[in-house]
Amino acid sequence: MIITVGDARVGKSTVIKLLLEMLMLKGKRTKVYSQDTFGVFKAYENLVPIEYFNLLNDEADQIIDELNNTRLDIIIIDMPGQYIEKIRQYIESISLFEVVVRFGWKLTFLQPISHRNNCLNYLNRIIEIASNNANYVVVKNYHFSPEFREYDKKIQKKISIIGGTEIELLLLHRNHYQMMDKLVKPYSECCHDISLILFLRSFIYQWIKKFQISVIKDNLAISYLGLD
Repeated sequence: MIITVGDARVGKSTVIKLLLEMLMLKGKRTKVYSQDTFGVFKAYENLVPIEYFNLLNDEADQIIDELNNTRLDIIIIDMPGQYIEKIRQYIESISLFEVVVRFGWKLTFLQPISHRNNCLNYLNRIIEIASNNANYVVVKNYHFSPEFREYDKKIQKKISIIGGTEIELLLLHRNHYQMMDKLVKPYSECCHDISLILFLRSFIYQWIKKFQISVIKDNLAISYLGLD
């Protein structure tokens, strides 16, 4: 089970889309639960089952039932940004850590970060809540900043000590994101769509490839993200 967490607008859905394509290449049977009802994952609905839930209205209990679903290898839960205490309450109300162990699953918190201190506070809070009951993968999203001084200084060592790891998502211009969204295709198909000029297709292809390399060169990331 992979739970994406973090502040709002830090790239959670982008990371999920990139990860989904890697999981599909590995033949992993995957299902996504998302808070977003605005079609963020529309391009992926033909690749994997995507179900929408509302954590704030306590409509997420059905997710736990999926842990007993032997037809699934990976469950991805896209949690809402800025609702860390609601997420904590949900985790405690369903005894998530105990349930995961009971059904033989591994739990990973996947958190993209920007340069904002809110991201670091959120990450610290997740670590306080889950401690050693989960694995941690931090995604440095260079769309927002060329460097992560505060993270490197304050939290990077802590992540390493608790057995977590970090990967990178390189900069992609906002216009590129918008063009891909208009195509309503998985990212890997966008870089072959001739409606985009060759330069853009090449740039998108390299962006995808570099993310994949960042993951596959890290044995912990491979394991924690279900790619082994």
